[in-house]
Amino acid sequence: MPMSQFTGSCSHASLSYSRSQAPRVSKAWSCPQRLRTVAAVAKEPAQQTIRIKLKAYELPLLKRSVQEILTTANSNEANLSGPVPLPTRIRKYTVLRSPHVNKDSREQFETRTHQRLIDIRDPSPAMIDSLMDLDLPAGVDVQVKLQ
Repeated sequence: MPMSQFTGSCSHASLSYSRSQAPRVSKAWSCPQRLRTVAAVAKEPAQQTIRIKLKAYELPLLKRSVQEILTTANSNEANLSGPVPLPTRIRKYTVLRSPHVNKDSREQFETRTHQRLIDIRDPSPAMIDSLMDLDLPAGVDVQVKLQ
C-alpha cells in the first residue's frame, strides 16, 4: 500500500480519513515522519552501560568506596556520570523500655541506609578488569548491572 493511505491519525500528512474509514495500522507505522524516527533509532549503535549502586549504613565508608571507584574509572579515562546521591532510607523502630510495665516509656532507634549511583558508559575491557580488582570495605553493598 502507498504511504498516503496510512494517514488516518497523522497530523503530518496531507490526506485524512474519518475514524471509521481509516485502515487499521499501529500508530508507530501510520506516519512517514514517525517511520523516519523509528529508522533513525534503529541505526544508532547500542551503548553498553555499567550501573553501580552502592549502599551502606555508614556514610564515610560509602564516600571512600565511591572515591575508589571514581579514581579507577578516571585513570582508565571512562565516560561516567555520578555519583548520584539517592534518597537515604530511614527505618525507625520503637521499642518498650521495660517488657512488662510502663508502656508509656519507649525508646526509638533508626537505621539509615545511604545510597549512591554511578553509571559508566562504554567501558573498556581494561577498566572492567580494574573495577573487578577493587577491594571495597565490608560494610558497603555493591550491585552491578550491565545494560
